[in-house]
Amino acid sequence: MKFFMVIMMMIMMPSPKKLVINYSLVMLLFNLNMQKQEVSKISYFMWGDELSFWTFDLSLWIGFVLIFNKINQPKIYSKSVFTMLILLMMTFYSWNLMMFYLMFEMSMIVVLMIIMTWGYQPERVEAALFMIMMTVMTSLPFITTMMNNSINLSLWNIQYMEVNKWEYLSLMLVFMMKMPTMFLHMWLPKVHVESPVQGSMLLASILLKLGSYGLIRMTSTNSEMNNKLEWIILSFSLWTALSLSMICFMQTDLKTMIAYSSVVHMTLVFATITLDKSKSMLGGMYIMIGHGMCSAGLFYMANIMYKNSKSRSIIINKSMFSMNSSAMMMWFFMCMSNSPMPPSINFMGELFSLKSIMNWSSTSSTVVVTMTMIMFSSSLYSIFMFYVIAHGMLSKSTNTVKIFNSKNMNTTSMLIIPMVMISINPDLLII
Repeated sequence: MKFFMVIMMMIMMPSPKKLVINYSLVMLLFNLNMQKQEVSKISYFMWGDELSFWTFDLSLWIGFVLIFNKINQPKIYSKSVFTMLILLMMTFYSWNLMMFYLMFEMSMIVVLMIIMTWGYQPERVEAALFMIMMTVMTSLPFITTMMNNSINLSLWNIQYMEVNKWEYLSLMLVFMMKMPTMFLHMWLPKVHVESPVQGSMLLASILLKLGSYGLIRMTSTNSEMNNKLEWIILSFSLWTALSLSMICFMQTDLKTMIAYSSVVHMTLVFATITLDKSKSMLGGMYIMIGHGMCSAGLFYMANIMYKNSKSRSIIINKSMFSMNSSAMMMWFFMCMSNSPMPPSINFMGELFSLKSIMNWSSTSSTVVVTMTMIMFSSSLYSIFMFYVIAHGMLSKSTNTVKIFNSKNMNTTSMLIIPMVMISINPDLLII
């Protein structure tokens, strides 16, 4: 509750510059208070476990990175970021499904506000409407399911909730849309393209994790139906991940390419959560935390290129970082973490995911071949993204990034360091 009060006070502060020290103190206190017990009580309606701790820690860290960015109307921006943090805290620490759902949807409103206020293209209205329509379409059946099972909405006794096949479908679809998975992902590239860099970083690093967080919470309710439909869900996840990694190669827009790579990673997380094994859950958690840092960094560096060339095209931005070694090094770290490669925590996450899916179907050669192709193709588009930007002949219409200043260096370092530090001691993330 002490963190909740501090963030509330930070919203009321008049100057954004005074927030940095206070925010640093909140980060330090939160991590020194690292949770090692199974469940911690915050108040009468807020409880948390290690899953809550790590997902909210990711949110705090991304918020910390975001307040360093210069932006128009800084007072409104800082207030919206801290309002977002309060909503996320109440989302991750609420122990009631209805409360979780309300906070879950309210956090999307803050992101929509950021897109509509600081977005720079008129098409952002269309993207926002598309996002709202997809949310409403999947949320209404979910509300109906909660109303039908109103006595079992506490997370203590959610395993006693009995769901039929339509209620099961509504519980799956609402979180699949937020992750998102294939066929429910169409809103994501559209929203990423129209949103400012801060909106993209928030959306990719935190809001996509809300879907996987919700699915993990609902595994006890969905486990019976998941066991019956394992083959269908796993086949869907693997083939869509493979086809989406191929779609990444067809993109010429940097932001769209990064958005599609997010969908590939989150589809793998969806597959591992469905298996409901300790190793697969751990792999999903590693990918969630690693991808949160990595995708935010990729969007941040894509924005540096956009500010320099006034284009998001990968062809126009060709060889953009070739004359700047620090920018090239940071871009290399981000692309290879997306690939993934050691020492990023993403590598361990994909390794655990691969192992758990192989254990599930060690006899089927199709699953083994598909997983190998996914690992290969997802590495390939990340290498392609690095190679085009960092090598080759420079386009005559643009200049190289000559000024990769200390602010850019600090922001990208702040996103790389947690990925490496967690991979040194991955036992911290055991949930």
